[in-house]
Amino acid sequence: MSAPSPPTAVFPATVFAVDDEPGICRALERFFASRGSACRSFARAEEALAAAEAAPPDLVLLDVRLPGMSGLDALARFRAMPAPPLVVVMTAHGTLDVAVDAIRSGALDYLPKPLDLAAIAAAADRAAAVHGASLAGVTGPAADPGALLVGRSGPMQEVFKRIGAVALSEAPVLVLGESGTGKEMVARAIHRASRRAPGPFEPVDCASLPETLFESELFGHERGAFTGAVDRRVGRLERASGGTLFLDEVGEIPPSAQAKLLRFLETRTFERLGGTGPVSVDARVVAATHRDLRERIREGLFREDLFYRLDVVTIRVPPLRERPEDIPLLVAHFLAVFPGAERGGPAPGGVSREALDRLMAHSWPGNVRELRNAVEHARVLARGAPILPENLPAAAGGGAEAGGGPEGDALLRALVRRLVAAAGDAEGDLHGEVLARVERPLLEEVLARTGGNQVRAARILGIHRTTLRERMERYRL
Repeated sequence: MSAPSPPTAVFPATVFAVDDEPGICRALERFFASRGSACRSFARAEEALAAAEAAPPDLVLLDVRLPGMSGLDALARFRAMPAPPLVVVMTAHGTLDVAVDAIRSGALDYLPKPLDLAAIAAAADRAAAVHGASLAGVTGPAADPGALLVGRSGPMQEVFKRIGAVALSEAPVLVLGESGTGKEMVARAIHRASRRAPGPFEPVDCASLPETLFESELFGHERGAFTGAVDRRVGRLERASGGTLFLDEVGEIPPSAQAKLLRFLETRTFERLGGTGPVSVDARVVAATHRDLRERIREGLFREDLFYRLDVVTIRVPPLRERPEDIPLLVAHFLAVFPGAERGGPAPGGVSREALDRLMAHSWPGNVRELRNAVEHARVLARGAPILPENLPAAAGGGAEAGGGPEGDALLRALVRRLVAAAGDAEGDLHGEVLARVERPLLEEVLARTGGNQVRAARILGIHRTTLRERMERYRL
């Protein structure tokens, strides 16, 4: 069965704006008309539902507070239709409960008023990305609803805008960000929103491949190319033909393979190991790294010319600590997409304000990946009831002895008062002593959690491995 053809019409082609403020409806009509979409306005949810039953729209922008039926009630009705449209909820009365209800009920996004046209554009681009994945028949991890990018903060709106812009081109993209921020999800979103959505998305973890096997894995080999090469092998690059090749942690590519990758980016051809002629491949390259590639260049570990070929368009994915306002939405999203008994626990029952406050106070060195794991951990322990602080992992502010929340703050302040009183007015290193009291147990806890793996511990702490070793030597850990 042949793959479906990429969509040629603009998406969303038809939009419903459901809001009892005429000014907002007119602004949305003008905005979507400028993008080539047809937008119809409704002041009441009942009218929009009746129109949708006759001719379903692609996208609905739905206010929460409406005369008659509420927006959240209407959301459930829209999502229950045989051909449900994508729905973006809008409200000037945003609360955590509204965000949770909207996401749980299947809303694609949640936008606060006053509306920002950039946020509307990002929501429309995200709708197009989700639609592209559906057309492509994507299954498995690529279509995992938990993998979709979530956020309405300024930094994430910028990410959404850049995804929408670069998806229309064929230029290489370099995605930058710390571990756990969602760099691969950005790459998948670019693929889904592009004309290549029906084609393959081929991820390569450059850091996990041994240097001796890297060229064979990426470029393939001919029979007899080396001992053990009993058959021709098609490499990852060739398998990505017609789609997107995603090079995760591109800074770890061995120098021996960098020249061949550069040649492919310049000529769209390469040679398999042991090959005698060029192989042409139509694949777009999206690369990602948490490293400073310019530093790698100065160290002689990365080619400068390859860097400039990859760095045509850059998207920086912000760490979670730079967008704490997205945490409630992310928590609601994860609770909405976690299965129940299939994953070893009951369906989620919400999150208490106290637990959310502790999640908001945490710095999240492991970023969105750490938050997702923490929410799933708490969801399982809560056993269908609302998540309480004691259900959270200790590292994320859970338990009575956690550093977050009033109890932890009181304990920490009491310790500081004792140390300050003991120091008196004498000169010394009071600052260093206080830090040491906190830093040593922190390092012990993270090292225990990672089984002594210094690479993982350094990533969780958000510090360089060399810095971690220095601290371990200082505290004799």
